[in-house]
Amino acid sequence: MSKTDERSILIRGAMAVIGRSVAQKDLLIKGERIAAVGDLSDLAADEIIDAGGLLAFPGAVDTHVHFNEIFSGTNSVHDYYSGTLAAAFGGVTSIIDFSNQIAGEPLARTVEIKHEEARGNALIDWGVHPGITDPTGAIIAEIPAVVELGAPTMKCYMTYREEGLMTEPEEMQRVLAALSEAGGMLMVYAEDNALIEENVSRLLDQRLSAPRFYALSKAPEVENSAVRRAIGMVRETGGRLFFVHLSTVDAMQMVAAAKEEGLGVLAETCTHYLVFSEEALERDDAIRWICSPPLRSRRDVEALWHGLGSGVISMVSSDDAAFSRRAEECRGGRFEKCPNGMAGVEPRLPVLYSEGVAKGRIPLPMFVELAAAAPARLFGMKGKGSLTPGYDADIVLFDPHARWRMSPETLHSGNDFSVFHGLEITGKVEKVFSRGELLVDGDECVAERGRGRYIKRKLAPALHRE
Repeated sequence: MSKTDERSILIRGAMAVIGRSVAQKDLLIKGERIAAVGDLSDLAADEIIDAGGLLAFPGAVDTHVHFNEIFSGTNSVHDYYSGTLAAAFGGVTSIIDFSNQIAGEPLARTVEIKHEEARGNALIDWGVHPGITDPTGAIIAEIPAVVELGAPTMKCYMTYREEGLMTEPEEMQRVLAALSEAGGMLMVYAEDNALIEENVSRLLDQRLSAPRFYALSKAPEVENSAVRRAIGMVRETGGRLFFVHLSTVDAMQMVAAAKEEGLGVLAETCTHYLVFSEEALERDDAIRWICSPPLRSRRDVEALWHGLGSGVISMVSSDDAAFSRRAEECRGGRFEKCPNGMAGVEPRLPVLYSEGVAKGRIPLPMFVELAAAAPARLFGMKGKGSLTPGYDADIVLFDPHARWRMSPETLHSGNDFSVFHGLEITGKVEKVFSRGELLVDGDECVAERGRGRYIKRKLAPALHRE
């Protein structure tokens, strides 16, 4: 029996975001679930929380993190404790992590590995995206069984040939078809490997290896070309496809056209593409700003915000891939040797609120849709992403007026620096509940390590039209 069994908590007076509605509501938690929402002033409870002046919305869902990631021979600093701790402080109550196939081992092993990593460590609930890197006939035949394990979303890379991750176009098309038939969805890392190799070779021949040249190595056409090719595969197979970390205007327009055509195509973008531009690669510490795809132009940044507002882009993830300062800087400042990624699982929610809602770019209900509702719905996370009676009591109480500055000292990442350092933020997470249990109370984590559970996911029969 868990700590929360039979215990009731009444949250009073919050401005609750439920669907498109924002209204003052009370929320009753019984055990692990939301029991009632509305005017509950006559009810008694074991604990009563005065949430006057605070927003209440569902715990955020981050469907794109890389915990225990190994890239360029370097381990990321976020494991299933440090990563989920940072997530909890950022109002995230569910994550989905990537687990790449190990050559020669069954695809199901990708899920087993994450169970081993999360056991005794995870603070919040978690799921797995298997990464298919060696799509033999036996691996493709195993796809339905892995979908039944609750991991129906799998990933293919269209680049990183040298790292052993790349899937050839014909192989990817077979995976797409098999996944679709099994009730799954293919996630695609869309970059044209041939163009990257050509660009990197040319730049290095000219001894142009400083971080500011990284954006040239993966110019917009690198992403656009791959997105175009992948959409063509959907047109041929009728499969379901999800583009991770979309970053360019043209790619976004291709996704919009594919949706208009009725193809099963969805896309996300990431927090850093909504805040930073390629100008960061001119900084003295530019090596820390290397991510894939690279940061883009200010025009792309504003276009992505428009894509969120119009519904072309379905959600915002963090693509959390945290590497230490030493790992970033010890490669002689060469862009092609740097492990690329940013620690973003904690900043994601407050940055999206501050830059989106507080600055008038998106309304509050859309913020909740992008950060919680759509990720839970589209990735088959039953009982997550909404303040609906019967759903898991994953609840964030948020102060919309608090002002603070992000820094390594005000964040809780396992990393020793933050690209969000110095960013002025409006809005702050005050309390976080996961399945009815208080995880975060102000600046204190009050939950026990290892309480997180595996989320066995099942996708809806068809993509939700947005």
